[in-house]
Amino acid sequence: VRKQFKKNIGFEREFDCGFGIADAIIFEYRKRKAALNLGQITPSWAYTLKQLPLKTNFDAEHISKISGASLSLSKKAIKEFVDAGYCKQKENGIYVKLKEPENIVDTIKAVEAKLKDWKRALWQASRYKTFANESWVVLDKKHANPAIKNIDEFKRYNVGLATISIEGDYLVHFSPIEETHFSEIAYWKANAMIAQSLLN
Repeated sequence: VRKQFKKNIGFEREFDCGFGIADAIIFEYRKRKAALNLGQITPSWAYTLKQLPLKTNFDAEHISKISGASLSLSKKAIKEFVDAGYCKQKENGIYVKLKEPENIVDTIKAVEAKLKDWKRALWQASRYKTFANESWVVLDKKHANPAIKNIDEFKRYNVGLATISIEGDYLVHFSPIEETHFSEIAYWKANAMIAQSLLN
């Protein structure tokens, strides 16, 4: 389910990028057709497309080598690249990349919400840093004292901690420093997933 709070701020629930399912992600996105084009690619192929050198010939074997996928899957990926306008066929089996994919977001904030199990929440939130630039744990205020007492653990992993009450009182206990995502592959997959959802 996507909600839009204001211009270019997006919100996705239950975001599964392959490193656990984040309860939510928040992102600022570009309203550019060129960036939205990424949504036409199967997300797991986005990084392979990014890796292809511009204006250099390639074939399905090259795609298979850089991605580790089978030849038949690589051929399907090439068809997607061509259909989305990133590549074109030069001659039988030989293709060329015409333009670079654009990331639709620069920064992704991931959120893990839990009633009280702060240790599990911290572990899950730290995994989201594979694709996200900030990761947060949000706990029910009523059960948050053990986590607040262990705030140094959140600082050590650079994971934010906030609490929320039934009445809607929201309090930040630690704000993380924005970091570079750990994996380019995961980051480009997340970008393609976000672009895909914005196209729908």
